[in-house]
Amino acid sequence: MNKKTLLTIAFALIVNAINAQYIYTKAEYSSSLKSVALSNFDIQDTILYLPLGEAGLHILDISDQENIQDVFTYTEFERRSREKVFGTAHCVQVIENKAYLSFGVLGLKVLDVTDPTMPYVIGTYYRYQDVYCSEIYENYAFLGYVGMGLEIVDLSNLDNINMVARKNVKGFSVKNIQIIPPYVVISGGVRGLKIFKFNEPFTDFKQADFPRDYQTNNDANKILLRGANAYLANDFRGLTVLNMGLPLYPLEVFNVKTEGKATDLIIDGNYLYVACGKSIEVYDIKEPASPAKIHEYINKDRKFESLKMYNNQLYASFSNGKKNYGIMIFQVE
Repeated sequence: MNKKTLLTIAFALIVNAINAQYIYTKAEYSSSLKSVALSNFDIQDTILYLPLGEAGLHILDISDQENIQDVFTYTEFERRSREKVFGTAHCVQVIENKAYLSFGVLGLKVLDVTDPTMPYVIGTYYRYQDVYCSEIYENYAFLGYVGMGLEIVDLSNLDNINMVARKNVKGFSVKNIQIIPPYVVISGGVRGLKIFKFNEPFTDFKQADFPRDYQTNNDANKILLRGANAYLANDFRGLTVLNMGLPLYPLEVFNVKTEGKATDLIIDGNYLYVACGKSIEVYDIKEPASPAKIHEYINKDRKFESLKMYNNQLYASFSNGKKNYGIMIFQVE
């Protein structure tokens, strides 16, 4: 190998190192509780909203990352047929002073969190079906049901939240919703993907360009669309890239086996972060159809569940056994 070739290789390695994205631990919060089920959390300013399943919505003050404080835990029940029915905090989305909580059998709860130490309900919608996730679009909430598909409700009057459209899909438990007007994409675990087209005022759904369900061979845990490509956390298969620009069905163009099963992913600029069991993997997606893995963080004592990027820091929820859970905060460089 001549000197010129060696210099070329060295230069390429330096460029790759400069452009690489690294994460390293900065702070951590941990606790223990029975019946904890982690899912999508959210952050606003110095407050982190962490759904814990049957244990309710946990609110944390993260202003001092070296000393994260418990602020409040929201739980609620209703009496139905002389029995207490408790809500299950699955996912939360916080916009301005409102937290939109997917609360299981108690439906969608809209909380005023102007004072996070004293949140209170300002709106409720349910139709006796478990709400697992929701996505807010303008004055509407797209609700993903457990075993029942998708529904849209009008939030313009929180005292009287009404359904405006519904797409029942029996047996389809919605795990994630993404809205790319005029399309809405839902992922449903073993049921794969469905794509619907809608038009304001959302009075009707119709099957979009793909005329049949798209099966992904493993659970479709979360999908994110960016341009003509979609990135799928595909459980034991790992990270899958789909071309969504075809008229008949999504076309798989790339797949890589992750360290563990891929459960969540987020995009920040030209980088993709994947939660996959005991690892968080970082991919460069400057070439959208062929992500290049550039970094990974492994902690054999943790199982990473969900990710969020906020103020150039990566937040990851984790579990450790049946009772222990927490949040790790990573600095992104």
